[in-house]
Amino acid sequence: MSISSDRSTVNRLTREIADLRGKDASEVKKEADSNKKMNAANDQARRASSPGLRSMYANNALRESKNIEDAQARRSRHSNEIARKSGEVARLQERISKAEEAERRTAAAADDKRRKEDEKARKAAAAADARRQRDYEWRVNELESQIRAQVAATAPFTPTVAAGEKEIYDVFVSHAQKDKADFVDGLVEKARAAGLKVWYDDFAIRWGDPIRQKIDSGLAGSYFGVVVLSPNFFTRPWPNYELDGLIQKDLSQQGRLLPIWHRLTQDDVAKYAPSLAGRLALNTANISTDAIVAELVDMCNQFKAAAGGDPARG
Repeated sequence: MSISSDRSTVNRLTREIADLRGKDASEVKKEADSNKKMNAANDQARRASSPGLRSMYANNALRESKNIEDAQARRSRHSNEIARKSGEVARLQERISKAEEAERRTAAAADDKRRKEDEKARKAAAAADARRQRDYEWRVNELESQIRAQVAATAPFTPTVAAGEKEIYDVFVSHAQKDKADFVDGLVEKARAAGLKVWYDDFAIRWGDPIRQKIDSGLAGSYFGVVVLSPNFFTRPWPNYELDGLIQKDLSQQGRLLPIWHRLTQDDVAKYAPSLAGRLALNTANISTDAIVAELVDMCNQFKAAAGGDPARG
C-alpha cells in the first residue's frame, strides 16, 4: 500500500470514528432520558392508589428499562467499533510514519549521492580546466619557442621610410574589411596601446589617397606584415594584393610575414593558399589577442636589437 492510500484510509476511519462518537453521544442521551422516565414510572407505581395504575406504571418502567438496555448495547457496539477503528488508525499512522521516515532516508541518501556526484563533476571539470590551461600554456610556449627560432634564423633587416611616409612602422596589418569588427580592430588597438607603430588602413589611408601607392609605402616601411587569413580574406582583391607584397618582402628578407588564422583550419589554408599552410601561424581559436600582441612586441624588440635599433626613433 502507498502512503497516499494509507492516508486516505486514515482520513476515512477518522470520519467514521467521529460519526460513531456522535451516535454514542445520542445513545447516552437516550439512556439518560429512559432512565429518568423509568425512575418516574417506578415512583408513580409506588404512589398509585389502585392495582391497575400500579401495573401500568410498572409496565412503563419496564419498557424504559428495556430502552436503557438497548441503548447500552448500542453504545457497547459503538465503543467496540471506535476501539477497532482507532486501533486501525494507530496501525496505519505507524506505518505512514515508518514510510515517511524511509522516504526521508531515501531522499537524504539521494541528496548525498547527488552532492557527491556534483562534487565529483566539479573536480573533474576543474581538472579538465587545469589540463586545458596546461595545454594552452604549452602551445603558447611552443609557439614562442618556434617564433624565437625563426627570429634567430632570420638575417637582420632595417626598413626604410617610404615615400609619402613620416616613420617606419613596426607592423603592417593586412585583413579583410569584414573581419574588422570581430577581431582586427581589437588587435590594432591593443598593439598600439603596447607601443607598436601600426600601419592600418583606417588611419593610414585618407579620402582621395591613391590606395595602391599607400599600401606599397606601408609595406616597404614596415618590419612585419601581419596578415589575418580568414574566409573573407581570400575573396577580396586588396588583401590578396597586400599578401603578394608581404610574401615578396619575406622572400627577399626585407620583412617578415606573420600569418594569423581567423576562423580557419589548416585544411582551409591549404585550399586557399597552399604556400602558407606549412608556415607557423597563430590561431585565434586557441590564443588570445593579448598573447598575439605580446609576441609582436617581443619579435619587434628582438629584430630591432639585431638591426641596431630603430632608425626612425634614433
